[in-house]
Amino acid sequence: MKKTKVISILAVLLCLTLGLSGCTAAPAGAGNPAPEKGGIVPGDYLGVGNGRNGSIVVKVTLGADSIDAVKVVSEKETYNTGSVPIKQYPDLIVQNQTLDLDVVSGATISSAAFLNAVRNAITQAGGDPAQFAGKVAADVPHEDTTADVVVVGAGGAGMTAAISAANEGKKVILLEKLGIVGGTSNYSIESFGAIGDKTHVALGSDVTPQEQAATLAKQNPKGTAEAFSVLTGNNGAAADWLRSIGAQLTVAGGQISSTASREVGEFGNTIVSALKAECEKAGVDVRVNSKATELVMKDGVVDGVKVSTKLGDYTISAKAVVIASGGFGANKEMVAEYAPTLKDYKSSCSPGGTGDGHLMAQTAGADLKNMDYIRVNFTYTTAENGYFYYMGSLFNTGAIFVNKDGQRFVNDQGGYGVGPQVVAQGGSGWAIFDNSLVAGVKDVREYEKLGLFVSADSIEELADKIGVNKENLVKTINNYKGYVAAGKDEEFGRAMLNMTFDEAPYYAAPMTCRVQGTFGGIDTDVNTQVLKADGTPIPGLFAAGECANDGTWGANPAAVNVVFGRIAGQNAAAYVK
Repeated sequence: MKKTKVISILAVLLCLTLGLSGCTAAPAGAGNPAPEKGGIVPGDYLGVGNGRNGSIVVKVTLGADSIDAVKVVSEKETYNTGSVPIKQYPDLIVQNQTLDLDVVSGATISSAAFLNAVRNAITQAGGDPAQFAGKVAADVPHEDTTADVVVVGAGGAGMTAAISAANEGKKVILLEKLGIVGGTSNYSIESFGAIGDKTHVALGSDVTPQEQAATLAKQNPKGTAEAFSVLTGNNGAAADWLRSIGAQLTVAGGQISSTASREVGEFGNTIVSALKAECEKAGVDVRVNSKATELVMKDGVVDGVKVSTKLGDYTISAKAVVIASGGFGANKEMVAEYAPTLKDYKSSCSPGGTGDGHLMAQTAGADLKNMDYIRVNFTYTTAENGYFYYMGSLFNTGAIFVNKDGQRFVNDQGGYGVGPQVVAQGGSGWAIFDNSLVAGVKDVREYEKLGLFVSADSIEELADKIGVNKENLVKTINNYKGYVAAGKDEEFGRAMLNMTFDEAPYYAAPMTCRVQGTFGGIDTDVNTQVLKADGTPIPGLFAAGECANDGTWGANPAAVNVVFGRIAGQNAAAYVK
């Protein structure tokens, strides 16, 4: 009968408190050969790894020379990204008796943390993780094949396009270079921006597509009337379609948002989850870890795509290709080329957003336009471990924003338009708020538990701790309290005025701008056909989503992905006919 030994939860928590210094197994190296098998004391062990959003705790059942079971005890990784290796690894580890697994690209932190947690358990048992080595080859298709339509990029626009083409009876292959699908849509917590859907109509909304198009044109003066007309004329149907395939959407404050819980995922994640399931239902051949590298052209007409994988390169022959590869915000060289003032800013985009599709299309003759339109958002904070967190919930629930001198200088609730003003002030500042947000807002409370805030019992003490001018910060807070009492922000016209600053402790969160999206790109018409510099289309080539210069100028990106993704898929299928 084998001995069972389970490390207590209190011990795990103690290890976390000590920064895992006593709980993390040292990695095996060239100078540390694996011991002979048999050193493990069989039993059950709790291992801990430091994940993207906190600790990953696993229960590992070990034999004298085997890993018999791996089960997740607790984790808080991001749904559809960090959750992917957490779901995949337990079976792979047990089936192959190895920890030498490929990290899931797009979820590298969570991948490493999970494997470290298992290593931690093995070390506690008296074993050496290095004894469980041996590479497992990824099972990725890598032979030449054919399809009617190939879609490059499995984000919101790409999955939508693939489903739409498949629903027209076409054989569709969907390529994704990362190990996960969803792209930047996985990180979206914004609303859909639709009107005219069944839910809005049932609630009595009478906003017309023409009225919404006029509003978007005013907010985005560089966009085109034709693009806004297509977007607003179709976003209601797009929202209804998403609900019909399982997306958990509701209407809040006049905008469509997610009803999904934190455990299920945020707005973008509920859309991605529904699209993933619908791709399978529609028979789309989804190929992750498969990077499109080149368009195959024949006499100026698209004839397929070249693909690269770890197991080899191959070609897909196809009459139509949809590029939906996302933006280039994660490509520092391209950002520096088109917007030199942003060259030093980090990205909050999907790591797959490196402009691959832009370059492929350009090589095939496509025109790239408005490439300098790169959106930055100032609502990010970075933890000591280097992970970054989106802090929009602070400003949406009452926090104010001050510069390094302790002064407000923008409408803190001003949305995307505030980014350039923050860049002009050095690209960083502080969110300031009181305990009412920590006590009353779940997201803020979770951030506080992660140690992302500086706190103090007075505004003066807070100013000293964060290094801003004390007199300025006190004056700023007192002025703002007056605006709240009067119900009007005399300086910047902020609408939400609910932060009274009368509940200690007071908090500050360091805010830094990050590149959030790129909204120029491959020039297209409203039918999603890719255009050459002379305005004529490249036969068989379509583009949708963040990679496309589609005339919407970054308005309502989630809706743009689905509306124009559906159009691209339908038109690509029709072209093949």
